[in-house]
Amino acid sequence: MTFKVPLLNSVAIAAIAITGLYAAPALAQASDDQSEIVVTGIRKSIADSIETKRKANSIVDVLSAEDVGKLPDTNVAESLSRLPGITVDHQFGEGEQLSIAGVEPALNRLTIDGHSIASADWGGNPSDRSSRTFNYSLLSPSIISQAVVYKTPEARLQEGAIGASVDVVTRKPLDLKPNTIALTGGYEYNGRVEKGSVRGSGLYSWHNDAGTFGILLGANYDKQQLARAGVATYWYRTGADLLGNAPATATVNGTAISALSAADKAAFGTARYASMLAREYFRQQRERIGFNGAVQVKPADNLTFTGTAMVIRGNYDNVSNSIYTFGYDGSGLTSATFTPGKDGNPGIVTSASFAGITNGKGATGELDANYRRTRVKNDTYSVLMDWKPGGWDVTGNAGYTKASGGKNPEYLLDFRTQQGFTAGANGQSTNVNWQSPANDASKWLSNYTALGGETITRPDGTTFVGRQIGGVPTQSGFTVDKEWFGELNVKRDVNWGPITTILFGGRYADHTNSNTTYSNAVYTNQNYTLADLNPTLRDPSLYDGLGASGNGLPFYGLDQASIISTLNKYGTYTVDRGLSQSDYWLVKERIGAGYVQANFEVGKFRGNIGGRFVHTEDQSNYYVSGQNAAKQTVYTLTRSNTDDNRFLPAANLIYQAGENVVLRGSVAKVIARVRYSDLAGSLSLDDSTSTGTGGNPDLKPYAATNFGFSTEWYFAPGSYISGELFYRDISNYVGNEVDDGPDGQGVLITNTATGQTRRYSITRPVNGGKASVTGFSISGNANLIWGFGIQANYTFADADTQSKNGLPYLSRDTITLSPYFEKGPFQARVSYNRRSKYFYRFGRQQSSDYTAAYRELDAQISYNLNKAISLTASASNLLDETYYQYSSTPDAPTSIYKNGRVFSLSATLRM
Repeated sequence: MTFKVPLLNSVAIAAIAITGLYAAPALAQASDDQSEIVVTGIRKSIADSIETKRKANSIVDVLSAEDVGKLPDTNVAESLSRLPGITVDHQFGEGEQLSIAGVEPALNRLTIDGHSIASADWGGNPSDRSSRTFNYSLLSPSIISQAVVYKTPEARLQEGAIGASVDVVTRKPLDLKPNTIALTGGYEYNGRVEKGSVRGSGLYSWHNDAGTFGILLGANYDKQQLARAGVATYWYRTGADLLGNAPATATVNGTAISALSAADKAAFGTARYASMLAREYFRQQRERIGFNGAVQVKPADNLTFTGTAMVIRGNYDNVSNSIYTFGYDGSGLTSATFTPGKDGNPGIVTSASFAGITNGKGATGELDANYRRTRVKNDTYSVLMDWKPGGWDVTGNAGYTKASGGKNPEYLLDFRTQQGFTAGANGQSTNVNWQSPANDASKWLSNYTALGGETITRPDGTTFVGRQIGGVPTQSGFTVDKEWFGELNVKRDVNWGPITTILFGGRYADHTNSNTTYSNAVYTNQNYTLADLNPTLRDPSLYDGLGASGNGLPFYGLDQASIISTLNKYGTYTVDRGLSQSDYWLVKERIGAGYVQANFEVGKFRGNIGGRFVHTEDQSNYYVSGQNAAKQTVYTLTRSNTDDNRFLPAANLIYQAGENVVLRGSVAKVIARVRYSDLAGSLSLDDSTSTGTGGNPDLKPYAATNFGFSTEWYFAPGSYISGELFYRDISNYVGNEVDDGPDGQGVLITNTATGQTRRYSITRPVNGGKASVTGFSISGNANLIWGFGIQANYTFADADTQSKNGLPYLSRDTITLSPYFEKGPFQARVSYNRRSKYFYRFGRQQSSDYTAAYRELDAQISYNLNKAISLTASASNLLDETYYQYSSTPDAPTSIYKNGRVFSLSATLRM
């Protein structure tokens, strides 16, 4: 393993270190000259974060608000991504999920004020609706006081994370001055959409003079415009697939197939071809409204009750259009060009031409027009207790959290074309040329016109001849996630030799997660074309900079009203198919946990040691499908019950090496629970091949032993430099494999469709994979001269896995540079972030999909008109970075997008 720190970040970290040699005396002298230094704004938030980090009993990083209702970004995930070892994915522009210490989002955990929060998403990540991660874009920055990232656990902390746990601490009324008011309003403009929208937040907090009763009320509104035009490949085939039934007259690199040498045929045969090459258009207006409140009652000096509520409503309605080629059937091939592979890579077919269909039925391409009505809801209510009887400190929480999200309904409509085309891809350069330009809407036909009719039998036995043109499924991929929770923690200071504090407590949670889709199909027996439907020409400027050439742009598509009206007008016959059993799951999970922890201090050493026992019960509900003797598919609802017991020890040792130098070491056993769909995915059995696919209710949690070591030098007030080493030894890693049972003879399963018990080779998620993540972070902050300062961090992470792809979302190198300036009423900061490529997922045909390196450059300036009013101007994604994903090798694109630069202007009133 080779550690390589980018030169730019090495210089930045070195600059912080060198600055420390001079800054400490300078700042110390300043302290002698002034009786009090009041630190505000950027420096205050950094100083608060550093102080929390310095006092922590484990390895943590901290994000603190600059003031009431003010974080550095309008998106919590983006702010957290400035911390070392934390990365975000920018598939839809703004950050939504966090990867920490090289571990994917699903294996990290978020809590709010120490308790759980339910999670459901809008569907932007359709391959991972069932994980236990959280969409951070739903959180309003206005409610946050601090966010603490626990990179090494303590026994007292909730289990459930391998990478790290993030606890968001919200504002409380007794912590603020009475009659605190924070109001923010602004306007945001997306340069690619060329449209803007408003956003705002408000907070009011009051408590009585005695400090025994307080109330806080907050609300926020956010609207964002997103137009994500791009290029995509839905399916890669090989040259051999095309050669299989290609005419002998077709040419490859100018030579007829019949005349190709064996070597050329072999080289072309391994080359990959973007057989479904698309131009996409995605339009979304994101609208979120949130309400939060807190009531605190202090009936005695040693007893405080806090009731909190957080209500979030999100509207993520979207329209998508996609126009793509059918280049998978070699019988229509007329010519192709390719670049042979090198260094073991397969090569790429850069262009291939296919003849059109002049007689009969069939299709050479497709145009999809979809409208999805998407809502996200999150409601969380909790009561927190803080009681200090005598020398005891008793805290606890209890509450309920529920989230729902998905498409309800989803309007799906598609068309076909029969014209010839030429298309190909080579990295970020793609070309599509149709026989007639894509802005000729008359070439895109009703499925009935292009493919002809088929006989459909209605429920009453009558028949209908037509062709499916789409559907209107309801609650499509609709997730409901909810939990009742309760926790009690007891703490007492003692004088038992080196032991200074004893902590013990317990937690119980009753959790339910479900997913449903109600299927629907719409058929027609009418002839029509896209030109008959009042289509909209997609703005070609949205594709600038994406390397998309040819007459496949611009193309005509349909908006919301046209999609719905077409389905209503031409939908001659509609079938409601009811619950889609293959998409259904219901998991009921009960968790009980108890812990004991001892904090100790001996001389310059302090720390904690303890253990947490966790009992998990899972009830997985899913459908098993198979064919009966009449060759009919039969679905049977099945229930499986499992349980798991774990003891999770944790220890943290801290050494005060000097007045301003702190060394930390940590070791702990941790777990992360598996995705719900992996537990309760539907099981499909095929007796003819003795095979099946499905979920696995017997899955155990991911398990790992985490090691951490850090060195921190606090060389001046509000300044530090830190180095951290981390190692995650992960066992029980879950991956899809063919499971033939412990004896290799197959898994013994009863097929409920036939009543027979037999052995099957089941493709499903299984435990047993092993992985490790090794890495280090260097981070620091330095207050320089004349109001300038700089934050910087670099993280290296490397995975050792059984798969050559590594771990999902792990970037080998991540760098963040954030210089800032603050003097008098003026503040300014620039933030640059870069993450290297990372493995994203397994795509179609088990393609290994990667996301290329991504850079983000943001800037912000603000000016305080007076003590109460400030103005802020911000810009994000100033580089208008291209989001590029590819299949296995960089010359085979799967997604190419730009999300646009975003500019905002806001005013804030604080009293």
